[in-house]
Amino acid sequence: MIYSNNLEAKALTPICAAEENGVCEITPWNRKYTLSDSPFLSSLISDGKELLAAPMRLVGLENGNELVISDVSSGLMYGCDDGKEVKACQYMQSSRFIFNTSVSAEYDGMMDWSLTVASHGPSVAQVFGLNDKDNRSRILDRLWLEIPLRSDATISYHFAPNKPVLIDGIVPDIPSELYTAGAMPKKSMALPFLQQLFVGNDKVGFAVFFESDKNWQVEDPQRAIECIVNGEETVIRLHLLDSAPRIWTAKSGDALLHLPPISFRIGMQVTPVKPFPSDPYKERNLHIDCFKKIPESYEDFLFSPFEDTAEKTINRISRLGVNTLYIHEKWNDIQNSPFLTHKSAERLKLIVNQAHAREIKVIPYFGYELSTLSPIYAEKSEEYLNGCVDWHWYRLPWQRARTVCYNSGWQDVFVEGVEHLMDEFGFDGLYLDSIKTCDPCDNEAHGCGYRDEDGKLHPTYPAFAIRKLMKRLCAMVEKRGGIICSHSYGTFPVASMAFSHVLWEGESVQSYFMKGALNEVPESYYRAVYTGRNLGVPINMLCYSNPPTWTFTEAMSNVLCFGILPKPNDTGAPLEIMSKIWGILDDFPLENSTWHLYFDNGVSVSDENVKFSFYKVPNKLLCFTSNMKKTALNVNVTLPFKAKRVTDAFTLECLAESENSFNISIGGFGARILIIDLCE
Repeated sequence: MIYSNNLEAKALTPICAAEENGVCEITPWNRKYTLSDSPFLSSLISDGKELLAAPMRLVGLENGNELVISDVSSGLMYGCDDGKEVKACQYMQSSRFIFNTSVSAEYDGMMDWSLTVASHGPSVAQVFGLNDKDNRSRILDRLWLEIPLRSDATISYHFAPNKPVLIDGIVPDIPSELYTAGAMPKKSMALPFLQQLFVGNDKVGFAVFFESDKNWQVEDPQRAIECIVNGEETVIRLHLLDSAPRIWTAKSGDALLHLPPISFRIGMQVTPVKPFPSDPYKERNLHIDCFKKIPESYEDFLFSPFEDTAEKTINRISRLGVNTLYIHEKWNDIQNSPFLTHKSAERLKLIVNQAHAREIKVIPYFGYELSTLSPIYAEKSEEYLNGCVDWHWYRLPWQRARTVCYNSGWQDVFVEGVEHLMDEFGFDGLYLDSIKTCDPCDNEAHGCGYRDEDGKLHPTYPAFAIRKLMKRLCAMVEKRGGIICSHSYGTFPVASMAFSHVLWEGESVQSYFMKGALNEVPESYYRAVYTGRNLGVPINMLCYSNPPTWTFTEAMSNVLCFGILPKPNDTGAPLEIMSKIWGILDDFPLENSTWHLYFDNGVSVSDENVKFSFYKVPNKLLCFTSNMKKTALNVNVTLPFKAKRVTDAFTLECLAESENSFNISIGGFGARILIIDLCE
């Protein structure tokens, strides 16, 4: 029995394309990509707004002079109009080189680009000896791809994985996890080669991502990727070549006519990837066993009385409004396995049947590992495992689990196994822990990694393999009416983002708060990562606690003003708090409202540390207010309209009447939810 999900899981809108007078337009949902007389894209529109400040361009040095690209022509490929994928190609040249690009754009808006560079070779007339051979120099000393974006579309950035970064020329003096995202620097940001870079504002975004740095030649490893801010324009610069390709430098004479082509692969994604749900809070989630490590089994925990009461825990969960129960890794004896022991199978069957009887959906955990307890470990581990990641969890029942790579045959085993389990046991979706995280891998047994001219092995990032995995899982789950919730530590992998219905964040930040090693998170970090609307996928906060150092309510207050709710992982006080919030949400017509973030809604607060956001219908506001500091504050709030009544949504206390200005107190790392009735 699978209950229809409330996050509007549905197939993505088909992609369309048209070509006229040498201009190609590719239109996934809510976006338009234009290829014309410049390399790559000449226009990039999302949500009706142009993101490019100028056409994308190839910049370089050819024979000591500035590279001049000419004769650019673009065209759609024939027979690629099934609504799922559109393909196009371009050809162009310079004085001594040709440049060919091709792109495959899919229905979620992802673009898979290839760029191939080759020298002018012998013409037909030269081959037959009718014209003299052209043995003049063919030296390409530099080749950069520059992507000029409008600065108002690039107020924030996010990159992955966590690597050293230079912000306006210096390394930030904050924990490294906190500078993987933030406000775009005033002048520049310099990065080593990494898997992805996302830039955006609160409504739209643009990302580049890569599987490999094969053929890249970077002079300064810290400056493989740069963001250069210049007034109205922010340029993403990819240092493909900072010097002549090594495989060309020894060539001379006739050999210049036969320089081997070199290629680069570049992924691009424009967001939001799909419509944001009209009400992102309909899934009333409870997540058991993540930092609430229940000592007993799930059976004993769920079907025994809650603490010192006579009420069974599962009945308490139902009474307090939970409609979606997430069960963590402990449900399965074998870590991340689609193969179950009899005990695991009986456990899952019991939980699903009892939860469904109470109209609660069940979504089990699946992770990113292959366990030594798995029946296929001894036979297949050398082929399936990630070559760059060390051993991981040691857990009950006694086993170790190591990270797999989904570029291997494990992908087929996993998808087919999970599909069988979903059909047999009837659970309602998947919780995927770090499966979308694109870790480097150099396991040549399944095709990852590459070797340079000296035979040195370099890792690659299996971004497109993970994308394929997520597409398969999403199609399988949506066909059965379920949802996919994905968690990746401190990152949102853009290549596969469209194939999740919810993203879970917060773990990386809270690891510092829990230890008392952090007093605050930069507002720009949250704004870059936590709005969700610029991605097109709702975000929930994984809420960990370590009282009194860090509590559930403090975690909630840090993200409430961004429209993000925490996901309780405890059936005690955190669930009671969330139950009250769910009741407040039930009483407000969210599906007919508009969302107004604190920095652009006309509300003035006397202290900048208090953020005031709201949902609005014509006669009422639902307000989420957060104090981002640990110090308690008393603040004045001035509205851009007159309030008939201001009410505390928890206590129902009236705070003001017939005013557009009122005072509230808010504790350190505290939150207030207000209902404001407006004057007509």
